[in-house]
Amino acid sequence: MPQSKKKDFKQIKRVAILIDTTTSWSRSVIEGILDYTKKHGPWHMHLEAQTQRNRLVLPPNWKGDGIIARVSTPQIAEQLRALNIPVVNISSIELEGFDFPRVITSPISIAKLAYETFRERGFRNFAYLGDLSLPFVTKEFEAYKAVLADVGHRPDVYDLSRNQSLTTWLHQLMKPTGVLCWGPSLGHQLIDACNLAEINVPNDIAVLGGNFDKLLSEASYPPQAGILLDSQQIGRTSAHILDQMIQGKKLEQRFYQLEPLRVVDKLSIDTFAIEDPRMRKVMLFLNKHAFECISVEDILRANPMARRSLERKFRATFGVSIIEHLRQIRINRARELLVSTEAPITEIAELCGLSSYNYLNRIFKNATGLSPSQYRARSSLNQKS
Repeated sequence: MPQSKKKDFKQIKRVAILIDTTTSWSRSVIEGILDYTKKHGPWHMHLEAQTQRNRLVLPPNWKGDGIIARVSTPQIAEQLRALNIPVVNISSIELEGFDFPRVITSPISIAKLAYETFRERGFRNFAYLGDLSLPFVTKEFEAYKAVLADVGHRPDVYDLSRNQSLTTWLHQLMKPTGVLCWGPSLGHQLIDACNLAEINVPNDIAVLGGNFDKLLSEASYPPQAGILLDSQQIGRTSAHILDQMIQGKKLEQRFYQLEPLRVVDKLSIDTFAIEDPRMRKVMLFLNKHAFECISVEDILRANPMARRSLERKFRATFGVSIIEHLRQIRINRARELLVSTEAPITEIAELCGLSSYNYLNRIFKNATGLSPSQYRARSSLNQKS
């Protein structure tokens, strides 16, 4: 009997989770790790409150099988490398000379989703708020700038590291402007500054957080919209990678960029920056019926005008054709359903208002470079394994 207990104890992996626990994003990552261990454990985890002070908190003389950490500085990276055990990094910070396997959310996908959110609301002016002294913030900004450059726009930027007057910057912005903020805390700060300066949110300044936090969203008025990241999947994926490393298995890849899930709509973006009331009505109709099998004729019945005039005005206002707009909404919805549900792809096509699986497959692959099944496999790595 004692021998059996000893054998079972040896099967338990000892893992440290060194992740900031002060945000809903980080707690969701940890939930994903715990979800993985329920299916693939047992793991005994060292988990205690970590802060954003860029230092490790490990018990004296701790010995374990592996670590999942936010590796944010060369000093932390050196400490972890010295332990000579498997490490998986969930930080967006790239550190020269260190090659820990890494799992993050794709900056370019965040940027594209932010642009589409503002574009479909009619915004033609864009801005970004963040601390560009931080490399991972700069990387997100550069991705956003690149996405906007592809469609002929250039964002204004407020760099917190330069100690500018936020109020002065806000007054100087063209109105209306959609502002992407790095993180919900900066979005909260921006809404606060707009309220103090008597600048209307969202009609003059629409505010979108680069990461949705339920607590911070509801703590401001108007409540803050944000991009919902698949942080639980970051946790599951990082745990899977660490499990493979502990077992001595060869990794299929060392760098994963997961897709964001969707935008959580709140009042901070609840507006249409559209002067033409007819185009406002058209956009409202499209957004309401996007997942039904509608045609241009349906739009014209609800909004009588010449077809050529409708198509010309829509492109001039929103920068895309009606068909392109509908296609993008449906692809975004398909992305969300592929990651967050196990629904068959044929059913997802129907839920997105598309006529067939083949049509979904074709437009999805054109937009993402992957088939729906490939996208699901990549985004939901080993959820079932």
